Amino acid sequence: MILKKELKEAYIDYKYLLNRGYNRKPALDLVTGRYSLSFKQRLLLYRCTHSDEEIKEIKEKIQLEKNVIIDGFNVAITILNALDNDEAFICDDGFVRDLGLGSKKGDSRIEDILILFSEFCYFLGLSFTLILDSEISHSGEIASNLRKRGINANTVDKADKTVMSSESTIVSNDFVVMRNASKIFDLIGLFLQGYANLPRIPEDL
Repeated sequence: MILKKELKEAYIDYKYLLNRGYNRKPALDLVTGRYSLSFKQRLLLYRCTHSDEEIKEIKEKIQLEKNVIIDGFNVAITILNALDNDEAFICDDGFVRDLGLGSKKGDSRIEDILILFSEFCYFLGLSFTLILDSEISHSGEIASNLRKRGINANTVDKADKTVMSSESTIVSNDFVVMRNASKIFDLIGLFLQGYANLPRIPEDL
């Protein structure tokens, strides 16, 4: 996706409206129409733009403790999109997000990515649990294979609810999950520092 001048102007306007208290959808509809944004450009603004108050709220929760809860599919899909150069960005709250809309949930590399990410967590000296959504195909098989390797992985009916209700540090870039969690940390971004050079929003717009 080409980051055009119009997109930067749209970001400035959208950010202004969010800071003024406008709801996301009407604000996004307004800037999308004014600047004739494509679907992907609109999605980029939606995923990567937040009000200053929201960013402050998120930054106040950043805290890495020894025990972490990992939103498994969220982490793996974001990493896959970043490694595939498939439109992943460092957003204005500092967290990495992609524009894939979960399209790689059935990717055969999910398990390998989770193994690699688990090894990264072990290297950092973390104790962790991988949470996988049972409604996603092959989640039970993936969790079983991970456990055979000594990785603590569980499937649950509502992964988002389980992750954001934890008192431990959670690893996810889902903004709803992050806002409801007590402690968060961007282990995804830290992991990707050694693998991908990601554009930063808004500096690279």
